[in-house]
Amino acid sequence: MTNTSFLVAARVYGPSFGTKPIPFRSPYVLAFLALLLPLFGVSPLAAQSARAKEVGQHIKCMCKGCDMTAGGCAHPGGAFSGPCDSAKAELRQIDDLLAQGKSEQQIIEAFVAQYGTIAYVEPPKHGFGLVAWIMPFFYFLLGLALVVFIVRKWAMRPASSSPAAVPTHNEALDRARAQAARETED
Repeated sequence: MTNTSFLVAARVYGPSFGTKPIPFRSPYVLAFLALLLPLFGVSPLAAQSARAKEVGQHIKCMCKGCDMTAGGCAHPGGAFSGPCDSAKAELRQIDDLLAQGKSEQQIIEAFVAQYGTIAYVEPPKHGFGLVAWIMPFFYFLLGLALVVFIVRKWAMRPASSSPAAVPTHNEALDRARAQAARETED
């Protein structure tokens, strides 16, 4: 090895490759190291984007195609899988609002002001949105009361007061039986 400073001795085996040291300052090595930096948490943008995804979990993706949150938009299946352009734009907007020092509630209110109440992933726990939280419990109790009422009604039903089935005389039935008996005798 001729240059002993910053050389990485790498041997590549193969018919068309020889053994040649790869300098540490090679563009390939630098690109590889640049790709590794976010994995070790060096990038401050990655931390802010993680916070944006966290806040984005409380805001609906506005692409009208997935019905997911902006932070969790993945469009599973098909040829495309990953966050859509709408979700990416919303996350960038959340990043900008976080950089301005806005709180999570202020960001959610900003999206509600921009898109309307459809921006909520879950309805608010006040005002008319409270109805959406109370109705499932109300319907459960109503259904339970209905089941109890019907079971009690069936349990309290008196025994059948009509006498057992009394055979009644039916001429048409007697003729059909006689004809069936004649036809089967032959």
